[in-house]
Amino acid sequence: MKSKEEIEQLAEKYADGYSTEEAHASYIAFIDGYNQCQEDMDDEMLDELEKYTLEYEKDMADKKYTEEDLRKAINKTIDACNIAQKKSYGDLEIDADKIINSLNKQD
Repeated sequence: MKSKEEIEQLAEKYADGYSTEEAHASYIAFIDGYNQCQEDMDDEMLDELEKYTLEYEKDMADKKYTEEDLRKAINKTIDACNIAQKKSYGDLEIDADKIINSLNKQD
């Protein structure tokens, strides 16, 4: 997206060659049209983003994970944490079973 100054420079080039009154009207019309076009494009992009976000959320809501999927994800997370925190805290004293069991507990 162009800055206000860049838009004004484009408008000046667009209006160049017109008489004073026509140049001013052309300058204003160019800026108004350019800004409206940007707003329309922003609205269109936001609509598309919202559409894809809703589709993604629906897909994720419909996704069912198996215990094996959870174990893989948990183990990768633990491995990444161990690498990042080994110097400060040592190995994490937790494994996939402890996490899964904690999810299964009832209050």
